[in-house]
Amino acid sequence: MIEVKQLTRVFNKKQDTGFGIRNVSFNIADGDIVAFVGDNGAGKTTTIKAIFGEVHLQSGMVTIDGHDLHKNNNLQQLSFFPDSNNIPMNMKVDEYVQYLCAANGISHEEYFTNSIEIYELLELEAHRNKRIRELSAGLKKRAIMASVLIRKPKYIFLDEPTANLDVESKIEFIDILKELNHFGVTILITSHIIEELQEIANHLVLISKGRIVYDAPFDNRTEKMIDIYRKYSNPKKINLTPLKNVYKGGVM
Repeated sequence: MIEVKQLTRVFNKKQDTGFGIRNVSFNIADGDIVAFVGDNGAGKTTTIKAIFGEVHLQSGMVTIDGHDLHKNNNLQQLSFFPDSNNIPMNMKVDEYVQYLCAANGISHEEYFTNSIEIYELLELEAHRNKRIRELSAGLKKRAIMASVLIRKPKYIFLDEPTANLDVESKIEFIDILKELNHFGVTILITSHIIEELQEIANHLVLISKGRIVYDAPFDNRTEKMIDIYRKYSNPKKINLTPLKNVYKGGVM
């Protein structure tokens, strides 16, 4: 289990336009798929970066199975699915995967054995020698997923992983996440498309203005994530009066 405890990082307005995060606490139980939901600027990405040690915290800590996540190579149990814009576009898919293997101490033998299975799973075998910039948006996401899975992480964190994908690619990507979870991989995922998360998540964490406002198990058979979001996140209400005035005489 990963325990996120009282994470606080408030940015100076002169340095950052975001609110930062304040006393963010929640748990990620082994085997869960956690939907981490919030508006732009709510603190989702800052929280994920803090978990991975990429943000200097003013207070708080993260533990895994009771031990400090950032000591004794514990962080190697986690893998982050980055944005497509943050990967080396001029590298070939296989070069990128091998580069990350070397950076994480994975032997060539282990890379060779695992890459065969991963490329087959992601249908990347025909594209492994192509440069990443030559791939479609969907194939870029698969290349990133290959680089994540080659490490066989216990936990995967994904920040807006289906952004810019067409419907078919999104469905395929969600199916891959379901299968990974079936094999014991614990997942935290953010998305602005709540319907995607509704389908796969069994735990929901809402963050609003840098604070956790909801943290509970989620059952998509009896609950609607959009209703929980509306109740706890206090979304801005749209003034529909101008629209009513435009259509008060009916359509043309």
